[in-house]
Amino acid sequence: EISENRERSQQKQKCIMEAKEASNSRSSEGGAGEPEWAKQSLRKRCECELCLSGVATTHNDSSHDQSLDQKLSVAGLELRIIGGTTKCARVMVKFFEDLYKDGSLKNKKVVEVGSGTGLVGMCLGLLGGHVTLTDQSYVMEVLEYNIQNIGKQAKDNKKDFVVTTKEHVWGTDIKGLVPCDVVIGSDLIFAHEGIRPLVTSVTQMVKTSLEAGKQHVDCYIAVIRRFKWEESFFKLMDENFECKKAAEDGDIVIYQYTWHGKGGGKLSAPPKEEAKKHLTFLYRISVHLLD
Repeated sequence: EISENRERSQQKQKCIMEAKEASNSRSSEGGAGEPEWAKQSLRKRCECELCLSGVATTHNDSSHDQSLDQKLSVAGLELRIIGGTTKCARVMVKFFEDLYKDGSLKNKKVVEVGSGTGLVGMCLGLLGGHVTLTDQSYVMEVLEYNIQNIGKQAKDNKKDFVVTTKEHVWGTDIKGLVPCDVVIGSDLIFAHEGIRPLVTSVTQMVKTSLEAGKQHVDCYIAVIRRFKWEESFFKLMDENFECKKAAEDGDIVIYQYTWHGKGGGKLSAPPKEEAKKHLTFLYRISVHLLD
């Protein structure tokens, strides 16, 4: 049985792939020189649990634009992001522009988990960070396309821009990603079976970086709530982190996580049903990797 959240993930994958393929071809429709997909959107309407129950009333307003072709002002540059962005990402960009306007991010190593089209990580690159954008293999070409284009803009404007990509499946080896100074992620907890692997990756990145000698590792996660079971993300993070709200913008909240390590960097055993979903997730990933 395909759950609603899995369908959303599959739709996102399909649209990103279409954007990637279309970026190399041009259509006369939609304006001279503009690609056909420029007038398309990632999704039409949110039908998550909280929307259907009437608890969430803002998920479909204009602030949640997910057009595949977006132009945004980031760190003093006018950027064109291929593949679209989420409201979570856009809110996070504004937050980081203010947080690091003093130049305190310069030369710090940043890892973004679940980068999508790369907006947030590239923003931190423009703010001076040395950034690694991570996601699954099907996203890599879109990320690299955006990095190449924005890298050219940064060079033309005499801005430093050190941004690379690395494939990473949550819950797997973090070699090559640590030690780091900052771990970030936005709009990541909508898939139930992905929550424990996500928390595993974030926990291990922070723990390993501290063990390697980092005095402090900043961790920020931007969230929009869609399902009641997303509470498991916060419970798992609480096992090794202290949580506080760093910023809030409408239905988006950015959480700052500070390491306390009371769980020893490990996660409590999952309930039987969650364990089954986790195994299903790992099976799907293994099949994907073999393909």
